[in-house]
Amino acid sequence: MPLSLVKFGRASPPPPTSTLPTGTQPTAIAGGSRGKDLANTSLSLVISALEATKDLSSACPQLQLAVGVLLTVLKAYKHRIDGCSQKYSEAAEAIETLLSRIQSLNKILKKVGSDGDCPQALQERLANLAGKLTEVVNAAKQVQSKRWILQLINSAEYTEKTESWIKMLDWHIRSFVLEGTITLELTIYQGLNAINTRFDQVVDGINEVKEGINELNTLANDVPLRKELRPVIEALLYNGSSVHVGCYENTRVEVLSSLCSWLRPEHPPLSDQPILWLYALAGSGKSTIAWTIADRWKRDNLLGASFFCARDGQRSNVNCVFRTIAYQLALRFPEFQEQLTKILKTDPDLQCIEVRQATPPFPACVAVVIDALDECTDNNAVSTILKSLALYIDQLAPLKFLITSRPEENIARGFLLQSLDENTHRLALNKIPEELTKRDITVFLRSRLAAIGKDFDLGASWPAPQRLENLVGLSELLFIFAALAARYIEDQAEMDPEGRLTSLLSTGNAVATKGGSTTSPFPILDALYIQVLDAAARKLGAILKSQLKLVLGTIVLAEQRLSPTTLDVLLGLSSGTVRRVLLVLSAILIIPDRKDDTTPIGIIHLSFPNFLVDPTRCTDQSFLVRPRIQHSHIASRCLATMKALKYNILGLEIVSEHDRVLNSEITDLPARLSRNIPAALEYACRYWTRHLCEAEVCEDLLTALEEFCTCHILHWLEALSLLGCVDSAVEDLQLVQTCLKASIFERSYELLCDAYPAVHRQTQSLRATDVPSLLYDCERAVRAYYPIISTSAMYMYLTIALFAPLDTPIRRIAAKKRATLAALAFSPDGICVACAKTNGTIELLNAHTGAELQNLNSHYGERIEGLSFSPTSKELLSGSSDGTVNLWDVATGANLNTWKAHSRYQCVTSVAWSLDGSLAASASNDKTVRVWRMSSPEKMTVLQHGDGVHNVVFAQDGDLLSGSHDKTCKVWDTRSIGWDTETAIEPIRTLEHDSVVLRVAVSPDSCLVACGLLNDEIVLWTKSDGQRVRSLQGESEVNFLAFYPSGLLAAAYMGSPITLWDVSTGARVKSAGNVGARAAAFASDSVHIAHTTDGQLHIHLWPSELKQNAIRTTSIAGKLEQLAGRPPTEDREPLGNPPTSVKAAATSPTRKLVLAVYKDELRVYETSTGRCMRTIEHSSGGYAFVAWSPTGRLFACTGKDHARCRLHARRAVRPVRIGRWDDPPGDDRAERATVVFHDSLPGG
Repeated sequence: MPLSLVKFGRASPPPPTSTLPTGTQPTAIAGGSRGKDLANTSLSLVISALEATKDLSSACPQLQLAVGVLLTVLKAYKHRIDGCSQKYSEAAEAIETLLSRIQSLNKILKKVGSDGDCPQALQERLANLAGKLTEVVNAAKQVQSKRWILQLINSAEYTEKTESWIKMLDWHIRSFVLEGTITLELTIYQGLNAINTRFDQVVDGINEVKEGINELNTLANDVPLRKELRPVIEALLYNGSSVHVGCYENTRVEVLSSLCSWLRPEHPPLSDQPILWLYALAGSGKSTIAWTIADRWKRDNLLGASFFCARDGQRSNVNCVFRTIAYQLALRFPEFQEQLTKILKTDPDLQCIEVRQATPPFPACVAVVIDALDECTDNNAVSTILKSLALYIDQLAPLKFLITSRPEENIARGFLLQSLDENTHRLALNKIPEELTKRDITVFLRSRLAAIGKDFDLGASWPAPQRLENLVGLSELLFIFAALAARYIEDQAEMDPEGRLTSLLSTGNAVATKGGSTTSPFPILDALYIQVLDAAARKLGAILKSQLKLVLGTIVLAEQRLSPTTLDVLLGLSSGTVRRVLLVLSAILIIPDRKDDTTPIGIIHLSFPNFLVDPTRCTDQSFLVRPRIQHSHIASRCLATMKALKYNILGLEIVSEHDRVLNSEITDLPARLSRNIPAALEYACRYWTRHLCEAEVCEDLLTALEEFCTCHILHWLEALSLLGCVDSAVEDLQLVQTCLKASIFERSYELLCDAYPAVHRQTQSLRATDVPSLLYDCERAVRAYYPIISTSAMYMYLTIALFAPLDTPIRRIAAKKRATLAALAFSPDGICVACAKTNGTIELLNAHTGAELQNLNSHYGERIEGLSFSPTSKELLSGSSDGTVNLWDVATGANLNTWKAHSRYQCVTSVAWSLDGSLAASASNDKTVRVWRMSSPEKMTVLQHGDGVHNVVFAQDGDLLSGSHDKTCKVWDTRSIGWDTETAIEPIRTLEHDSVVLRVAVSPDSCLVACGLLNDEIVLWTKSDGQRVRSLQGESEVNFLAFYPSGLLAAAYMGSPITLWDVSTGARVKSAGNVGARAAAFASDSVHIAHTTDGQLHIHLWPSELKQNAIRTTSIAGKLEQLAGRPPTEDREPLGNPPTSVKAAATSPTRKLVLAVYKDELRVYETSTGRCMRTIEHSSGGYAFVAWSPTGRLFACTGKDHARCRLHARRAVRPVRIGRWDDPPGDDRAERATVVFHDSLPGG
């Protein structure tokens, strides 16, 4: 196709062409012009095919544009064809080939267009094809742009180029199609693989479901097993709280191979021995080897159980080892689990299991790993674990035991027992050839230091070979030295690996040069520890440096690993102190991230705690920890932390203390525990006894222990119950008792100055204390009531309070810890006393027998401060800390109404009824008094104070008095309240004081007002004109006031005895005992009093039962007792036997007379003088019922048989009427009768 015959310029429009169907081949043309015609026809077909391509390539605009430009060139070329028939003939074949490629391309594009969606990968390949077509078009355009004379001259060359362009177009299209084919086959292959993979995943999912079901069955069986066996989960593989790491790659190869050979049965005689003891000194890598081989056996399904001992928590308890191993074996082997469960069901209290009772056939090659046996607390001459194994090793086959430890004396002695000696293979790490250990340490250090050098850009040759060899030589073949050295060198805070390596080598070489001048078995390791500590101390300020020793001592002696946040709280340090102190000790401690408040601080190796407490190794006194002194400090801090314990620490909604709330029934128990018993408090509860037993018990610690035992010993048992660890309480209490009894005697102990700069010895004997006896009582209570204490923390208090021996201190403490009384009130008829508790419940008790009549619970959870009975004694008002006032029916206990009278969460401090029962009032901390009519309680009048109001009371004349924190007592005229208007009323009188007014009382005649103040003073005022009469000075703040007849005022105090004052003289008449009352109430008969002392309710006659002072006695009750033994007077007729005790008494409505019932007579006394006005013969039983008529002219009293009631006129000697109950014999209704006058009684 000679381009020289084409005149390039603007292309004329090509003749119309038609697109051939796909697959149509050009027809051969004969004759002289056959080649030219053939090329022309082929080119027309190509143009038609490309036009189709252009239409089909809309999904790829780049390809569409390239094809359009190519069409333009080809059409111009076809239009200018002329001559050179043989060249046309040669080009026709290439054009036909190109046509077939274009038709294949169109099939692909047509498929894409019909789907309506072009994949991204295809779009990219089309774009790539367009780019290559554009390259060909651009080359053709360059030729086309030349003048026609040049094209004619170079026609042969241009013809060859045209053929090459056609072939290139053919190649690009063929490559595109081929690439698509390969891509399709690859996609199909990958899709099939993906399908197969998904099928595999489905199969795996089904298997996981099966495993999950099996795991659920295991977990279902795990719950009772865990409860019975109490395994130490922290001691299991992958669950240890200490730092466990595996052996470094390509190290300890020979040792691990030997352990695998021992386990396999195909390696006799090594595999014939069921026990392998791997032992070496500290720092040799025993635990690392144990963890690595246990991990390998676990993955190979050969590990039956493991126990990684450590000096923290239960992992050091030797009694936990075998029960934890049994627990793991039971989960792994169902047949063993079945036998074990049967044994536990037969004897739930079983402490040990005979091997012959539960040894089903285990499969071969089941390993049990016990690591660091020397870390268990075992003071026996021969290891307890080894003695047990020695007894039953022949019956434990095919189980095999790998035990690692230091060669401690009691452990070495255990392996000398005959049965163990014959069945144990010993592997001493120190007897492994030194070159092997040195090789492994070299491999480790070379790799670690190379990584450090890379991190700090120190070059590939760092460190120099001789320096690495020097460091390896200083390790003394201890892997722990190599690990600590690497951590010390890479300290990110220091950022100077080269300097640290130089310093380390210098110190180590200096110590090595001294040789035998030190008694330490690890002089270079000790020097490394001191170097790390000294470098850290230099970075700390004076305050943090002084706390470094305290923090380190607590970390190394704590019973379990603690987080930095927990340590801050336990040690009483400010938040973040422990992190700031330990930040510079990353070489020997693992400090969790700042945002992590739960992960404990890790110790790189246990050789560090050993170093700190050993004076022969830690020669720097500023770092040496003296265990007994440190334990004393930790014990003190534990006792201080446990001051946060309290009754019902979880804040459970308990309606009554009789409710048996089981721990297992508490919803969200773990979440509640984490909120209310944080980690520091939990640690203190679990381990204070252990620290105390290791401490020097000085006077301060003993005082703190006394306070704990007096205030929080039962709270501690509650916390243990909720935490599920009551089982350890008995042993812990026994240990503390033994410790204290030994401490009572004279002993030597060391006193700690600020940072142990100077320790001196002093002899001192501890004073005698009741703490051991109290702890013994607590121990007995735990033993006796263990099932209750362990299952119900809240029911424990009631159990101990009711069933513990009467004379034990623990019972008295339990009584105090029950919900204490906050308010008291007598009913006007004297039958009932209402007791409001701090838990929001109200108990209605019989004032004579103490029997519970009703229990009111609407306020539960809110503190109740105000109680008041209606004048009829049928209703009760109560005000609580949530700002509400409740109205109760006394007979049924029903809640009749609730008023949200005051601001929410503003405590209602006092409530009161008017004497006619028409009005009620409430006082609150929201600075208001609310008054409402009982007939229409929706309308309330608000009376304002300048501060919270503490007390409100109605006078006989209807006035309302209120005492406030604003140091005033205001008198309000309730008769002037406009109930239908919102007009505020003003007080008719304001009594101002120098102190807060806590309590107010009004005399029966409404003449005097008594105000009890916060400064222990009682101020008397005249109500009518507000004149101050006198002041009565007490010893503590006033808690309750009540006027008695004959000018007496009874006052209850918070911290001093209840006192009776003569208001006319200001003299103290009587005092009740030597203690104060948290709450008190005086009955309307002026005889009975109720008050709380040490959390207990006391109801008795007063003041007749109390010791009298030298001042004259003017109380009515006192007169009754005095007159009973006084010689007859002209006003009293002798009736034989003098009366000895009062059976009943009642005050007349005018309060001027008192009727007293004795065994053989009735007497009427004048209240003002105490003179006997009349004596009437009367026969009474063990008790009697008596009442006055509303007018005071008549009174009635039951007789001896209680079946008759005699009605007397006040001035008559004989009864005017005798009434009778016609009840059948044995009916007890007469025993419960109460005499009440009806308003319509004639003459009444």
